[in-house]
Amino acid sequence: MAEQKREAQVITESVFPPSVPSGIPPPPQSGVGVWLRRYRRALPIPLVLLTVIGLQPVAPWGSDFLDTLTDVIGVGLCALGQWLRLWAWGSNSEVGKWGVRDRGPYTLMRHPLYAGNFLIVAGLVVVFNNPWAYLLLLPPFAYLYHVITDMEEKRMNRRFGADYRDYREKEVPRFLPALGNVGVALRTTRPFGWGLAWRKEFESCCGWLAGVVVLEIYEGVLARGWAQNWSRTQGWLVGLGLIAVIAVSLRIRRGMTSGKSP
Repeated sequence: MAEQKREAQVITESVFPPSVPSGIPPPPQSGVGVWLRRYRRALPIPLVLLTVIGLQPVAPWGSDFLDTLTDVIGVGLCALGQWLRLWAWGSNSEVGKWGVRDRGPYTLMRHPLYAGNFLIVAGLVVVFNNPWAYLLLLPPFAYLYHVITDMEEKRMNRRFGADYRDYREKEVPRFLPALGNVGVALRTTRPFGWGLAWRKEFESCCGWLAGVVVLEIYEGVLARGWAQNWSRTQGWLVGLGLIAVIAVSLRIRRGMTSGKSP
């Protein structure tokens, strides 16, 4: 009797397979893309250490003015990348992490979060400003993000099916913005979830600001020596301390807030 019930269940499931609820993560993937995504935060560390230890910042043609200009350009790229990430989260706050994001910058490109990451990395490389650093860091990051986003698009297609395919049919580029969609991007920005955007991005913002400060200290010490650069170093250290206090305070506040939520 039990064997007959089991056979009936097998036949039923083969004809009417159990449906997967929308938004439920698909089975785990395997392959290089999964490995790269899992360790995406740790993989760049050896390259960064090799760059900082083996190379030195270079002032363009020995000019302090051009050196300052490259620093400004680098910080501007970081700020642009951070703004893109904030825009991506805030304009899709109603979707959050568990849906197809198709508002704001997602009408310009399919992966504004990774595009923002790359701009931040590029900005820090410009601040460091060594020709070999561009070759050592930017191509690996570009390859890393290409592989990861390819894997994530396959995952999104399996998870959300027709909803994601409808989004892909709009032919939004992967990284380079479709400037013809700027109007749509601006119209779909509101309502903007500042709370979600800031909770997601304050660590990123504090991180690259701290990176800029450390690079400026490093550059100044190499150029003028520790003793002669001490007055400038003090100012940068105060700024670094403020960044650390803000980051820790916001992290504690986020932990307290999430602890109160039902």
